[in-house]
Amino acid sequence: MLKRQNYYDMMRIQMKDIVLKLLEHILKMTTDYLAYLDEPSEDKKALLLQQETVIDQSEEKINDMILDLITLQPLAKEDVKELFAIGRIAGRLERVGDQIINLLTISEREDIDVLKPVANRFMTYECDMMEWLLEGMANENIDLLKNVIEHDKHVNQLNIGTYESLVHSVEKQQDITGGNLKTIIASRFLERLGDYLVTIAKTFIDILENRL
Repeated sequence: MLKRQNYYDMMRIQMKDIVLKLLEHILKMTTDYLAYLDEPSEDKKALLLQQETVIDQSEEKINDMILDLITLQPLAKEDVKELFAIGRIAGRLERVGDQIINLLTISEREDIDVLKPVANRFMTYECDMMEWLLEGMANENIDLLKNVIEHDKHVNQLNIGTYESLVHSVEKQQDITGGNLKTIIASRFLERLGDYLVTIAKTFIDILENRL
């Protein structure tokens, strides 16, 4: 039984390490996307698309490890709940990566001047949220994880502001370009990204509190 518990503890540590590296990878994807907006190129675009593959592989590896643990040994109910929670975190991180790729997909050269300020405003807050999430999970610091949740209000306000700005332009009968419409789509992607970060923070808080 002791050997089984040791194996579980070892695997749990490994999964946490994969999750943290996955979050670091997503942070790099975020900065790489902003760099793409600064100076778009096919090489930068290809690099971002390659990075998505790494995220998918990491999520798959965590799911395989969870399945391995569940099928190879009996686990306490609390341990099973924690494993599923880790799986959900990996899944949400994969969706964060998806949102960045969604942004890349709509960031055509002719629209970048319009999209860049929107992305920079959102990412100012969301990069902070990712940093807090990374440190909070690494050090099991609930206060930092709560900062992630609290900070999301700024992201939501930006999303509302982007929509209201377009409505104002329509009311003023100003010309609406395809790029203007894409700011609404980008805003939605970025708002969803923030939601996923909040969900991850809440899930990890639950993990920590359930261990008490």
